[in-house]
Amino acid sequence: MFSFYLVLILLGLIIGSFLNVLIYRIPRGESIVLPPSHCPNCNHRLGVFDLFPVLSYIWLRGRCRYCKTPISWRYPLVELITAVFTVLCWIRFGLTVDGAMALVLTYALIVIAFIDLDHRLIPNVLTLPMIVIGLLFRIWQGEMIAGILGGLIGGGILLAITFFYPKGMGMGDVKFLAMAGVFLGWERALFVLFSGSFLGVLVIAPLMLLRKIDRKTAFPFGPFLVVGSLIALYWEEIVFKIYGLYGL
Repeated sequence: MFSFYLVLILLGLIIGSFLNVLIYRIPRGESIVLPPSHCPNCNHRLGVFDLFPVLSYIWLRGRCRYCKTPISWRYPLVELITAVFTVLCWIRFGLTVDGAMALVLTYALIVIAFIDLDHRLIPNVLTLPMIVIGLLFRIWQGEMIAGILGGLIGGGILLAITFFYPKGMGMGDVKFLAMAGVFLGWERALFVLFSGSFLGVLVIAPLMLLRKIDRKTAFPFGPFLVVGSLIALYWEEIVFKIYGLYGL
């Protein structure tokens, strides 16, 4: 069993390395295939020993082998997060259609969170295909209506909020919640919205009190929605326990 989990961890680290490529290249409109992996500062093509997830970062002491430019700590962080959720997904769902759906959604959520942190952007090239993929999963499960309803309610509520408060939300957030609704259902999509908003307030309010940011500061909402989505996906009992407390 230990060796099996070790394989899952290694697989997660490798996939996390690929997610780093997506996080860097998608918002820049670059191909995710060509050119091969290279240092973004000196453009030197990376060798095999530069590409081992986490280990290369430690071995190189967080610097490019060729130009000595610091490498962002986010690279190993993304790899480790991906590995953790790869194992967690297996524990939670096993080798099932639900497990495959959860894993695809999880990897997309990781990419979305870090792109939004860097660029204040949730790319259509991620959310729109994911909505289609989610619907295909739902059709496979015989739950097409639930998927469509989840997408319409999840995205529709945030769209209404955006209509009345256009400066507070972006259309990327609307499409994100539609995606979450398709995969998770409308009940958990609402939890994603409310928990994401709550977490956002917990972070933003102290920063405003400390005058680190003000009302005009652009702040990414996507990472908070991602955290809410991961809670709803892996710990759904929390969602329905909260609903139960309020008689919903």
